[in-house]
Parts: sequence; structure tokens; C-alpha cells
Amino acid sequence: MGDLADRLARGEHSAFAELYDACAARLHPYLVGRLGSRADADDVLQETFIRIARAGRKLAGVDNLLAYAFTVARNEAARLLARQLRESDHRSNHPQASDLFCEAASDDLEAREMAEALAAALARLPSEQREIVELKSYTQLTLREIAAITGLPQGTVATRYRTALANLRGWLERKCHE
Repeated sequence: MGDLADRLARGEHSAFAELYDACAARLHPYLVGRLGSRADADDVLQETFIRIARAGRKLAGVDNLLAYAFTVARNEAARLLARQLRESDHRSNHPQASDLFCEAASDDLEAREMAEALAAALARLPSEQREIVELKSYTQLTLREIAAITGLPQGTVATRYRTALANLRGWLERKCHE
């Protein structure tokens, strides 16, 4: 994507379309998880690419465009959540199973129940663990890329990811034995 950054910095419209095609499908599930709403994720995704388009020549110095796009999206999501918190009655930003998993709409009762249990378990994670699980699971980013996006050391990202998975596993095992 190095050449793509240079082309974006020069204002090539085709480069912007390439970046969108390469990133949007990976950004959207992450944003749904962060924001708890497909509509909010759509809005933040749009704002993310508007900000990237406005960055212009600054993009020439970007080494990892994917990490840059996720960082912009993460910042835009944080702005929206802060604004919603100021304007609302502190509504939850935890996504529903139907926002995260197609299985939640399945005719298979077991698949629906598992989707709901997993969404509930994800909501129980501390936000710093949940974000790393979302980045890793929904977008297939590497731990190194997640570290670049979050500004955390890679070892911290790995530890939080392992801890979150252990917590999820424990909660889901208990749920399955109820």
C-alpha cells in the first residue's frame, strides 16, 4: 500500500477508491462492535473516509495505510461516543447479537442462542479487551497492526487478547452448562 499512499497524496481519485475497497469491509464490523449500531458505524465509516480524503499530502508519509485508516476510524468512533454520552441518558454502546452475527437471525435456535450468548459475553469484557478482540476477530488484523492502531506495545495487545479469550471461554462454558 506504499504506492497507494503516494497516489492518495497526489489526489488520485482511483487511489481513494482502492483504499476504500481495501479497508471498508474490515472497518465496518469493527465500528459496529465499538458503537453498538450499524447506523452509527455507517456514519463513522463515512466520516473516516472524508477525513482521509482531506488529509491530502499528509498521506505521503504514511507507512501503513490500513493502520492509519483504523486509527482514524477509532478516533471518529470515540468522538461519536463522547458526543452521545454528553447528549444522552448514558445509553449502552454494546452491540446486539443481530448487529454482530448473521446467526442471530437464523432459524436454528441453537445458533441464535450462541450468537446472543457471545454478544453478551463480549459486552462483559472491559472495553480495552473488547476492542482488541474486535480488531483481531472481525478484521483479521495482526497483533502488530493492532498495536500500531491502539498505540499499545505489541506484548500488551497480545496479553489483553489472551486474557479476553480466556474470559470469553469461561463465560461461554458456564452459559452452555446452565
